[in-house]
Amino acid sequence: MSEPLLKLDSVAKAFAGVPALKPIQLELSSGEVLGLIGENGAGKSTLIKILSGVHAPDSGTILWRGSEVRFDSPRAALEGGIATIHQELAYFGQLSVAENLLMGERWPRHWWGGVNWSKLHSEARSQLARFDLDIPPRACFHELSAAQRQEVAIAHALSRRTRLLILDEPTASLSEPEVQRLFAHLKRLRREGVAILYVSHRLDEILQLTDRVAVLRDGELVATYRTAETHLNQLVRDMVGRALEQIYPRTRPSQKGEPLLELDQASCADRFRKITFKIHAGEIVGLAGLIGAGRSELGRAIYGLYPIDRGAMRLCGKPWNPTAPHQALRAGLVYLPEERKRQGLVLDHSVRDSISIGFSELISRFGLIDWTAETNRVGQALSRFAIRSRNQTQEVGTLSGGNQQKTLLARWLERGPTVILLDEPTRGVDVAAKAEIHALIDRLAGQGKAVLLISSDLPEVLGMSDRVLVMHRGEIAAELGSEALTQENVILAASGLLDNGRPPVPRRTT
Repeated sequence: MSEPLLKLDSVAKAFAGVPALKPIQLELSSGEVLGLIGENGAGKSTLIKILSGVHAPDSGTILWRGSEVRFDSPRAALEGGIATIHQELAYFGQLSVAENLLMGERWPRHWWGGVNWSKLHSEARSQLARFDLDIPPRACFHELSAAQRQEVAIAHALSRRTRLLILDEPTASLSEPEVQRLFAHLKRLRREGVAILYVSHRLDEILQLTDRVAVLRDGELVATYRTAETHLNQLVRDMVGRALEQIYPRTRPSQKGEPLLELDQASCADRFRKITFKIHAGEIVGLAGLIGAGRSELGRAIYGLYPIDRGAMRLCGKPWNPTAPHQALRAGLVYLPEERKRQGLVLDHSVRDSISIGFSELISRFGLIDWTAETNRVGQALSRFAIRSRNQTQEVGTLSGGNQQKTLLARWLERGPTVILLDEPTRGVDVAAKAEIHALIDRLAGQGKAVLLISSDLPEVLGMSDRVLVMHRGEIAAELGSEALTQENVILAASGLLDNGRPPVPRRTT
């Protein structure tokens, strides 16, 4: 049997005396894809940072290509052949693709010292072509799609003779077709002998892509399986330490009430066109589609962030044409944004401020907030939404992703809304927090709320929704329910290949 590319022998790490990673044994071979899963706080990030040179282990040894190593910086790890691509990519948005791709390398120059841009772009084009990427080297990086940015990051990492590629939540911002394109790249790298450590909360991806799966819980490696020999329920049980019977619960009654949100041929400039649908009391309607199809833009327009320039909307039976979000809040409509860190939270604010800002006017008198009422109400919200924090003054940015998301939910749901717009409500949260959020959404519908669930997570859309609207290039391409509500139909409709729930009839050729 060949020697493993990477071997961890009793590697451990603690911070301020608190163990973040207990002594673990782990191996990874060339050409192998190893999935690494666990709840937030399980030790995944600590392990990644040890391998990428951000942290040094407190004890144990790391054998890399047969020799003991200890990387003292990310550059040392990169030069040694280990590249890490984090969930939140680091890039220079205003620079070109070529400049980002070749950042940190010696750029070609003229005899007089200036950058030889022609050669730089040519070199970048060659590197992109090596990975079958048809991306213009001169394009501004911020103009690329999330999938293209991910591909450029991988090309950048592999240009340095990388032997181990670490991917941390690489599909968090990708649609299903883009995920499959990424998987095609990774499978080709595996055939070329590159080892891949794939870290993800999406267990369906882990089961689809990996050769083996390692499960961390509370800093301890609790299990390692060959992927072909395990199953979803086993992995969930190992991650959370208990059986998790329902990831997508359904306890709400099947009957629905009156329409609470109605759109009739609603259009908004270049964002979306002729959108017509209704959401009834007690109903969860999924909104799917590729990134850029107009899903989030539609949610923001309903909330009052974008103006509707044609068509009409109705909220609880009354005409609805908001010009600002505060009108939506007063009318009983709330919106959970797509990116919690950029659009929803101020990370150095306290948990108390992050929650109470959603209902501050309800506990104020003469413009002054009742501090006692605020403390009591936030305390109740922390308990009701199972938000794990040391106290109310803890900075919200120090919470796990799942607890940050539940903090945002608490902010708006404490208002007792009637219509709830959720944009990627479980992005970047672990399986246990995801199950808690799903159970909360199910309860909200059971209480007679109308829920619009915008998500790129196909199992989530299929598992939680009563019916699904699929957008393609700013329009509703299909409405799927009952037997037509399948993953294949959602993907076909999102790609513009489904006609009223039916695949298109092939054109005749002459």
